[in-house]
Amino acid sequence: MDLAFLNLTFLFGALGAAVPLILHLVRRQRAGIHVFSMVRFLISSQRSIVRQQRFRRLLLLLLRMAACALLAVIFARPFLRDQDETVFAGTQPEAVAILVDTSYSMGYGNRIALAKRRAAEILNDLQTGDQAALLTFAVQARVIRELGSSHSELPVLVDSEVSATFQATDYVEALRAADDQLSGSDFDRRTVYLVSDFQQSGWNPRSGGWKLGPGVQLRMIDVGDAQDDNSAVTGVEIPTVAGMESSAAPDGAERALSADGRTLDVAVRIRNFGQAPFRDEVTLRVNGIETGKRRVDIPPHSSRVEIFRQTFGSATNTGEVMLGEDGLPVDNRFFFTVNAPTPVRVLCLEERSRPNRPSEAAYYLSQALSLRRDPPVVVDVRSPDALAAVDPSEYDVVISANLSVLPRAAKDRLTGYVRSGGSLIIALNPAVSSGIFNSSFGELLPGRIASLSPPDRPRDRYRVLTDVNYQHPVFQPFSGPRHGDFGTVRFYRTARFEPDSSASVPARFDDGAAAVAEKPLGNGRTFLVLSTFDLAWTDFPIREVFVPFLYESIDYLASRGTMHERGAGLYRLAGEAVRLPDGAQHVVLPSGEQVPVETSRTGRKLFTQTRQPGLYRVQSEGGQQTFAVNLDTRESDFARMDAEAFAAALINPVAESPESRETESLARFVRDAEVERRQGLWWILGFTLIALVLGETLLANRTHR
Repeated sequence: MDLAFLNLTFLFGALGAAVPLILHLVRRQRAGIHVFSMVRFLISSQRSIVRQQRFRRLLLLLLRMAACALLAVIFARPFLRDQDETVFAGTQPEAVAILVDTSYSMGYGNRIALAKRRAAEILNDLQTGDQAALLTFAVQARVIRELGSSHSELPVLVDSEVSATFQATDYVEALRAADDQLSGSDFDRRTVYLVSDFQQSGWNPRSGGWKLGPGVQLRMIDVGDAQDDNSAVTGVEIPTVAGMESSAAPDGAERALSADGRTLDVAVRIRNFGQAPFRDEVTLRVNGIETGKRRVDIPPHSSRVEIFRQTFGSATNTGEVMLGEDGLPVDNRFFFTVNAPTPVRVLCLEERSRPNRPSEAAYYLSQALSLRRDPPVVVDVRSPDALAAVDPSEYDVVISANLSVLPRAAKDRLTGYVRSGGSLIIALNPAVSSGIFNSSFGELLPGRIASLSPPDRPRDRYRVLTDVNYQHPVFQPFSGPRHGDFGTVRFYRTARFEPDSSASVPARFDDGAAAVAEKPLGNGRTFLVLSTFDLAWTDFPIREVFVPFLYESIDYLASRGTMHERGAGLYRLAGEAVRLPDGAQHVVLPSGEQVPVETSRTGRKLFTQTRQPGLYRVQSEGGQQTFAVNLDTRESDFARMDAEAFAAALINPVAESPESRETESLARFVRDAEVERRQGLWWILGFTLIALVLGETLLANRTHR
């Protein structure tokens, strides 16, 4: 225990003890000399009185000086403190979550090495008692070390666990994981350190209203550089295998790849994301043999499509496109497969107003999908109650055509189906109730319906689609001229929809409301059309874009959300789940490693270890199959995000939550009580001061002036 003071400044008031001494010295009376005739009888008496007065005055001086000094000490608020305690001194401890970007763009230059150094500097600044968590992220976050007060092993983990992956970036999902780590801390100071190159592709400003927890601070540490020259192969398409309409394929072209082989056009898309022109060669290899090479010259921030005429000699073919080297070589190779297409199976769930009469929504859907030939589509129409007798895993896509309510048993089956890798399309019922619809579909929805437009709104006050993301796989084929115009579709009723933070909105109405929303759920995906598939709310089913829109949606979802995936199964994206044949035994990775195939809870064989681009070979009882995995080339675009807008959108303006305020109030009460208890010494000093003043008064009255 030692003595400390809350207000050290007041100790300077102790100098006031010198005031009585100065006054004593200044006003000191000096003895005068007086002549008396007879002083013999006064000498002894005078000496005694002088000695008494001198002692009393000295004691009075000391009492006054002690009173002044003690008053200053009381105002300084003394207390007793343990020598090893820091409650009343030093900075408060801090809880930090360090998020390090490991998307493949971090492999450019020395970005990943710089990110490691920045993370190590953060760790070096931690104080004893601080808590720290270490996470890496790309599309999803990975917790390397949970939040804890031990820091010794973190530098080693940064050096060994932080490396560039083959995936894109999702900043919101990463910050969610970091916020979850910090929510377990009782510290008032909580900070997320985000170490990244901050690409715009990793954040959608319209993705939702999620924010960090109250009181959580965000520190953004930029490891990007000014040089951003990069080119990439962004896609491969084979139009006559793509199942597209005549606008994308020659008239009379066959749709299926026969076992006898066929000559097809291979369209290779190349994008120059940099500031300087790109000049190099692009090479096509089919089944391991070089079949074509071209010289390309692409201006800055431009794209180019190179067409290779290629004859495929069998029903199963593999391909690879190679581009010249640059600062990020990982996106200069692109893999694909061209196989004979298999039928796509679709389960359509409908709600009938009459038992023996199919719903209009299911009728329009089944008629449109039955026209598909490459690949063919098989549609089964069932009621949601009949879902108990059906195995959803046998279908590539499930469509909720017009369900106003989803029974609990059907919801559980569909949720398990989607989480295991299935895809679900949801459309609205004309008589939908937002509350019932939100409650019955639950997490299958990419958000919630907030309100519906009035049913009696005049038909001439319709809405149209004005904000369509033509980079989305469903809408990309419509981006060219004369490829279909969604602006001609009329929507007489609409729903005001609030998307989740994990949802995306690829199409909006002219009032800004969402028209289409989607979100990943487990290994699958849900796709919500905020209108009906009949003519009650819209004329969409009788417009020319309706049928190709359905085809693109089915292709997109049947391939588990792959960009540019078509009926022939050209490729998947890194990190996506791939459904394997029932007889699949193991998969050979591009690195040569052999991985056994596991069966999911639903009995489906789903392969999820698609972390690197390349060709994956599936060994099964019936032989060998191959599928291709590529990068999400949106990550190849180094365009920077607006850091201020990003921080403003994600930092919570609320300084602390009600729970934190309650906890802080209780902690403050306990802290104040402890401070007051340790300052009990000033009461003793106060009574001592009173005693000194009383003593000084009594002594002053007995002292001759």
